[in-house]
Amino acid sequence: MLDNKKIYQSTEEFNTWAYGKGLKFEEKYLIDNYLDKHLKTVEAGTAGGRILLEMRRMGFTSLIGYDYVPEFIEQAKQKDPSSEITFEVEDATKLSYVDDSFAQILYLQQIISSIDGDQAKLKAFEEAYRILKPGGTALFSFLCFEVRAQTLIYKPYLVYLRILRSLQAKSLSLQYLPWLKLGGKWNLSALLDREPYVYWYRPQEVERLLKTVGFEVTAVGSSAQIEGDSMCTSVEELARQPLAGGLYFVCTK
Repeated sequence: MLDNKKIYQSTEEFNTWAYGKGLKFEEKYLIDNYLDKHLKTVEAGTAGGRILLEMRRMGFTSLIGYDYVPEFIEQAKQKDPSSEITFEVEDATKLSYVDDSFAQILYLQQIISSIDGDQAKLKAFEEAYRILKPGGTALFSFLCFEVRAQTLIYKPYLVYLRILRSLQAKSLSLQYLPWLKLGGKWNLSALLDREPYVYWYRPQEVERLLKTVGFEVTAVGSSAQIEGDSMCTSVEELARQPLAGGLYFVCTK
């Protein structure tokens, strides 16, 4: 059965994630405003090392990145011939790092949204909390269901998917969506509701999960709040504002 790991190993998605360059505006904002260049930092789901390579250019030291796709790690290492960054193969749901290993952790490429299975997603949250030092900072990004559901181009598809799953007696939340695009092109198998799925989170849901494993949420926002330099202090505050793009949480332990 096709799963998300195999999707990332496919030519279309592998090239997208292995050879990307530069930081997105949201990533740079969060890194600039919430991280310390001199603290030990790990990035989950580093892919080709795009974010960490930029952070090194920004002056960050003691950087570690992991991914569960070995081919990504090989590409990341090739981009860092001096080996100033440690790149290694790890699974976010069962990390080999000891407790309290890092002062800063980055989950900024929607990694948890693409983990297969509810229990595995929860385990990834728990592992993130376990490896962060007390007082440390965690940055998370998630695919946002509210944004997707309000997008004109996707509204008809969500209606279609709801009807299709009803006819098939498939009790699966609409927050589980098949890959609508692969390698920048429309994925026609999404019309058949084929696995694998990625999970699109609601803000309240993320806050609940983060608090359940022990994190304290200090800032939350979507791309709209980051662009306006107006991150919210709570999901309740965010609920009164417009949402756009991804969903971002800043947490402490």
